[in-house]
Amino acid sequence: MKITIEPDREYIVSLRRELHRIPEVGFDLSKTLAVVRRELDAMGIPYTDKFGKSSLVATLGREDAKKTVALRADMDALPMAEETGLPFASEHEGCMHACGHDCHTAMLLGTARMLKAIEDTLPCRVLLFFQAAEEYAPGGAYLMCRDGVCEGIDAILAIHVNPRFPVGTVALNGHAMSASSHGFFLDIYGKSSHVASPHRGVDAIALACRIYNDIQVMRSRELDPLLPALVGIGEFHGGTANNILCDHVRMHGTIRALDKSVDEYLYRRIGEIARAVAEDAGGRAELTTTKHYPVLVNNKAIAADLARLCRTMPDLTVIDDLEPSMGAEDFAFFTERIPGAYFRIGAKNGDEVIPLHNGRFSPNEDALTIGPRVFLKYIMEGNY
Repeated sequence: MKITIEPDREYIVSLRRELHRIPEVGFDLSKTLAVVRRELDAMGIPYTDKFGKSSLVATLGREDAKKTVALRADMDALPMAEETGLPFASEHEGCMHACGHDCHTAMLLGTARMLKAIEDTLPCRVLLFFQAAEEYAPGGAYLMCRDGVCEGIDAILAIHVNPRFPVGTVALNGHAMSASSHGFFLDIYGKSSHVASPHRGVDAIALACRIYNDIQVMRSRELDPLLPALVGIGEFHGGTANNILCDHVRMHGTIRALDKSVDEYLYRRIGEIARAVAEDAGGRAELTTTKHYPVLVNNKAIAADLARLCRTMPDLTVIDDLEPSMGAEDFAFFTERIPGAYFRIGAKNGDEVIPLHNGRFSPNEDALTIGPRVFLKYIMEGNY
């Protein structure tokens, strides 16, 4: 079906700026949700909040449609100070939309407006997911999936703005887009003594250093070098005085991988290494794992279809072999259950690339019509 409707740039940009002024973190999204509800009510689009926490699911199209497609936008911001100097900068001290979720929410509302205008001609039922807490673990997507939001959905799409690519770029692949992200704690127990009598104690700091090094050797020597995997220790706490051997160290780390079997291997070996090193020196080690996000895997057929459709659209450049990111994304909970595709749209703003999660992040607002155009194209012409 030939698409004649276009996104309303002024509407989407104004919404993005309104949302940018009121960033909220995690599940505490009262002002953000009020904006989304206001707009959906004005369009006459029904919605429910029964899935997850602080999230909304809006519905368009016929209930008896043979197919259902979901479109997702995340809504939460980050607990960091804004440094952009924009006239619509954050009014909430210590909070900022530094990951573009204000853009995602505005684009999905812009898409909703277009879909509502042609609702009688939609070839499928469309669900719009306005999701909370993407930046949290286990995250808003997990809770929505737990509550059954995925039932009866044939395909799902999501967008993320990307400051590295110029406006007009659509980038994706047909395999892993983002890595898993899991946390762990290692508690290493020794025996306290005066540093003048080290033979009377067990130095937990020395044990922790050995464990840290052995974990990194394991990662570089026991895994296939063609299978990306990371083990990072971001926190290392221990000791109370400079002349006393430490009897307890806590290490807090994360693992990232693009393959589930690698996840499982890393978890097993981290525990084995820690316990073996500690026991060898008369100490003890305990591993506590905190699984968060699975690998985000795009459906090969949907990704190929989306790339095909984008190539038919004027002024778009398609990258269909995008390298995976070792960052994590909770959209992975949806793609574990529904065939889907997660894609990035270029939002480079000027010559300098200001990355995501940076206080100066400011995406190019010309990108804000790209997402709705792609969403609409897939709804109307996709092979779902």
